[in-house]
Amino acid sequence: MFEMVPMTSADAFAAVAHAHEHRRAAEVAEKIALLRAAELYKVDQNAIWAVTEQEIQAGSDGTPLVGEFLAHELAGLLGVSPESALWQVGQVLDLRHRHPALWEAFLAGTVWFWQAAKIVQACSDLSAEAVAVIDRRTAHALQLWPWTRIMHHLPAWIIDADPTHAATKAANARQSRGMHIGKIEDGHCTLNGRLAAEDGIALDEALDSIAATLPAPELPEWLEDATDGHKATYRRDQRRATAAGILARQTFGQHALPVELIVHVDANDLTHGTGAARIERWGTILTDYLPEFLNGSAVTVRPVLDPATLSALDGYEPSAAMRLALQVRNPVDVFPYGTRPARGCDLDHTEPYRFDGNTRGQTGMHNLGPLSRRSHRAKTHGGWRLTQPEPGVFHWRSPAGYEYLVTATGTIRIGALPRDPWWLRSDDDPPRWLRSDEGAPRSPDEPDRSPDPPPDHPAWDKPLQPELIAWAIAQHTLTNAAA
Repeated sequence: MFEMVPMTSADAFAAVAHAHEHRRAAEVAEKIALLRAAELYKVDQNAIWAVTEQEIQAGSDGTPLVGEFLAHELAGLLGVSPESALWQVGQVLDLRHRHPALWEAFLAGTVWFWQAAKIVQACSDLSAEAVAVIDRRTAHALQLWPWTRIMHHLPAWIIDADPTHAATKAANARQSRGMHIGKIEDGHCTLNGRLAAEDGIALDEALDSIAATLPAPELPEWLEDATDGHKATYRRDQRRATAAGILARQTFGQHALPVELIVHVDANDLTHGTGAARIERWGTILTDYLPEFLNGSAVTVRPVLDPATLSALDGYEPSAAMRLALQVRNPVDVFPYGTRPARGCDLDHTEPYRFDGNTRGQTGMHNLGPLSRRSHRAKTHGGWRLTQPEPGVFHWRSPAGYEYLVTATGTIRIGALPRDPWWLRSDDDPPRWLRSDEGAPRSPDEPDRSPDPPPDHPAWDKPLQPELIAWAIAQHTLTNAAA
């Protein structure tokens, strides 16, 4: 049963090295394929004139435009949202066109993509000329330094590459202020921000003043043997955290500020006192924490109607009750791997609404689903096909022929990937100049799958693109793994 599992330390070490090599090869192959997908995807100029599909800037300055629906085809294959797929395409285009030396280092296996992406992201707002300076320094440093040392020096290189831009960015940072409240995690929110110096000092004094009036919190067991200094710091932090809430509620003399929070709770969870309560835009808390969380609030209980009791409508717009029921049934965008909350989506008619006089019953739970605006456009103008075989179940077919099934629980891809992918076939083995056994005698029975051109052929004078070499090596590695 366990014959294929490493049984000795030596086998386990060899398996780690083997998996590491193939993971790197697969990453290189994936990024080259993403690059080629962006290069080969063409937008019909007639579509642009008709404003059905636009060319957009996925990368930074100096990168080519791509069709806006390219990301939708790639999203399903990568198992991510269209927004995430577009970001990945932009990262690859940036690396290839703005950081050619770093791109070649990635293709050669010197750096992982996540490492290259950190440099790409740090330089995303620089001009192509400034990035070229940084790319040259990075290429040199990669020959001598470890990765952490390169990242340590990167901020200085960015300043040196464009001092004017760096000065402008610093001035903007001094002028930028903001306070941010993070989503709920484990029943708490994280607060961070940037204030003017005088405001920060005033807030600090206010928190200390309120905290001084609060009782000392109990110490947890793990602090019983701590130093007095650690205990004092813990008590001060706990009091100040409570003081921030008091300060917020006492604004303008109000105990509770007017704010609308939408909390989704399953009726069974309320009955048993256990389970999760989802707060729109904020996160999730335990249901037994709800009484404390909602203390002092005016609570409106709005039961969601059974979708089966909602009759289909003849008009184009759904009713408020139907809209709410749809948002509960499908809480996020129903495009494959969508992430946008349904409350911020269009309500799309799966079968397009007909304005031909026979409008009876077209708007209902059986024919509606939330779609983000760009996904809605991809369905309308991008060649995607959608059916809703059952209410709340969405069957998608992409322009390239891939199929997905989307429900409230998530996305699954229907059907496997090609069993005999062309890039792993034996006829596509690397040519002889890429083989590790170059120069070894060839067996008379061994076919020459990739014959070299004649010596005087002009192809010998043309430098090979690094992508071609990296692709061939990566696929040769993966082919051996598959064998």
